[in-house]
Amino acid sequence: MSKVLLKSVILLALLLSSIFTSYTVQQVNASPSFVTVTSTNTGGMTILSVSNNANSTSDLVSFILQINGGSFKSFKLDNGWAGMKTSPTTIAFSAIDPLKPGKSVSFQVKTDQQTPNMTWSASDTNNIEIGSGDIGTTTSGGTTTSGGTTQQTVRGILDTSTFKIIPSTPAIGGHVRVVGFSFSSLTNLDLYIGNDKINSFSSNGDGNFITTVVIPDSEQAGSVNFVLKDQQGNQKSFSTNLKVSQHGNVIQSVPLTVNFDPIFHRGETKIVSGTATPRTTVTFTIFDIKGNPITTVTAQPDKNGDYSFKRIIPIDSPFGKYSVTISDGKDQVSKNFSIVTTHNISVSTSAQRYDAGQTVVINGTSISNQIVTFAFVDPTGHQIYSKDVNVTSAGTISTSYKLEDSAIQGTYAITVTQGNDLTTLYFGVGQDPAPPMTAKLDKLTYSVSDKPMISVTGPSSSTVNLVIIAPDDTQKFADIIDLGQNGQTTYSFNLTSYTPGIYTAVVSHASEKIQNSFAVGLATGSGKILLNTVKNSYLPGDGIIIIGTANPNTILQISLTDPNGINIKSIITFTDKTGHFSAFDFSIPAIATPGTWKLDASSGVNHVSSNITVKSSSQAVTVHIDRDSGIYTRGDIIVISGTDAGNTAAVHITIRSNNTIADTLTTSSTNRGDFSTDWQIPRSINPGPYTIEIISSTGKIVTSAIIRVTIQ
Repeated sequence: MSKVLLKSVILLALLLSSIFTSYTVQQVNASPSFVTVTSTNTGGMTILSVSNNANSTSDLVSFILQINGGSFKSFKLDNGWAGMKTSPTTIAFSAIDPLKPGKSVSFQVKTDQQTPNMTWSASDTNNIEIGSGDIGTTTSGGTTTSGGTTQQTVRGILDTSTFKIIPSTPAIGGHVRVVGFSFSSLTNLDLYIGNDKINSFSSNGDGNFITTVVIPDSEQAGSVNFVLKDQQGNQKSFSTNLKVSQHGNVIQSVPLTVNFDPIFHRGETKIVSGTATPRTTVTFTIFDIKGNPITTVTAQPDKNGDYSFKRIIPIDSPFGKYSVTISDGKDQVSKNFSIVTTHNISVSTSAQRYDAGQTVVINGTSISNQIVTFAFVDPTGHQIYSKDVNVTSAGTISTSYKLEDSAIQGTYAITVTQGNDLTTLYFGVGQDPAPPMTAKLDKLTYSVSDKPMISVTGPSSSTVNLVIIAPDDTQKFADIIDLGQNGQTTYSFNLTSYTPGIYTAVVSHASEKIQNSFAVGLATGSGKILLNTVKNSYLPGDGIIIIGTANPNTILQISLTDPNGINIKSIITFTDKTGHFSAFDFSIPAIATPGTWKLDASSGVNHVSSNITVKSSSQAVTVHIDRDSGIYTRGDIIVISGTDAGNTAAVHITIRSNNTIADTLTTSSTNRGDFSTDWQIPRSINPGPYTIEIISSTGKIVTSAIIRVTIQ
């Protein structure tokens, strides 16, 4: 059990090194107050008991925990506390109800180490640190007391501290930039070349530093070690070569400039260019929206003072505004840029919450003069409305939908599609929306050289679990994905060791789980294809459910064509190991030409087509009987069915012989307007012709075919 008292300012350095979030902590200078932390390790789980001692004069509201040389996997905490893993190495716990003096709280953390080395810090309601310490790796548990009479000097150089020299091979007599991250805040540091001290400076309040030093002329060319030391003798080193200074030619000064597109997208490659004085090193320090440094990049101007380099935007970069400071050691310029979504569609609802009967208004922008499709889905997962809308020449788009007076309470989704671009909005009816967790792969089929990208949304600042299931139902890969403050991220993984087959990506958080199947290394194959739909007749806005069979583990292409031969949609899918496939991505557009439409499925040289009927949305109720001949005998059962009777509406059926009513029936239509019921012909009925009359909310119709009842 180790007892080490750290200065309060170490909290800043720990936070910056992992999450680059600005955090200010004042040093305690009031009467002593104590926080005691006891840790025990059991089966890979570390249990922390945190006590706000009885002689403390402050409430404890914040407890920050950082692991050194490892990462956190999960945590559990007591009621009355909230936790957030702000990075793989840092967890921040916040009290919902402040921890009073004399009270204790327990936390459980799971790490990738059996006996982790951790550092902690506790703060009160005014962000004043009231305790800090280390939990060592040499024992199964440890107790650290902060704020008492035992005082130890704080380490200035931590295990996570790093620094570098820019340029990496400097010249004797030349200027170099020394850049460091993750040191203790406001700590004094000395820089040496070998045993020669050449400069002294301090880290800033965030534990970072950027300074310029001159290589003394007394140094010798060749291999050297730059050594950085703190006041306790801890050190970090950087090995490089010193080169002889190039004298003679007069170097013409060139103004420091930078040029790049201020709008970035995840995953794209950007070119950064500009000018600077030759033989200098240009340093680019990138800062997030809160002004915290997140990375440093360098460039070397050519003999004319021009420089250029490419920068790939990480696919998991948080959306938002950034800034970059460019320096050549003498001059400095700054420029802003933004990382924005790759969606061409940008839409929003007029409100987040509505009541039944109100109108949902949507406004936004997209690619001009192209159709955008809006599809509304209720909390039960049923599509309740679909509409195609034209985008104006100015790129603006607007539409609305009036909720039914009987609209159910819950979270509704609006899927907005233009070409291959898709985005989803959420709104609530009778309550605030609670968007579900989503996970979507960028494709369905991949080659082994591809890197699939999975876009995940969920609770802000949370983590989700990703598991890849192989075709033999064993676990192929697993990882933990950190969601940003906006609750979304894009994650990629390699397929180099994957054999051909159908895999499943499972994303889970708490009780939510989403599964996405994808294919690796499949090819088109020969063999018979069977293609079916759950029904043959559709209205504009209806979804189409497609099922079928083909050779196992085969790629297929399915397309939908209207009566004019225009391809409405085409997708790539695949069969599973049993040869079955299904597709739920097709729907009849809200503005559709009535007539015979065609579905096609092909794989290699094999092809099959299936016709479906699309009717006018203004069409009235229809009625059908199960025999084209219309001839039945006494005791037979007639199946009476129809469409377009209104959504979930009463359907009244009357069977007549001339003007005499033989029987009446009542049934109800589905939420699609379809209905079906059976009528058994009474054995006592008189033979002869009969008609069936249907009355619903959409109209009245009588069968065009006459039922003839005969004597058997």
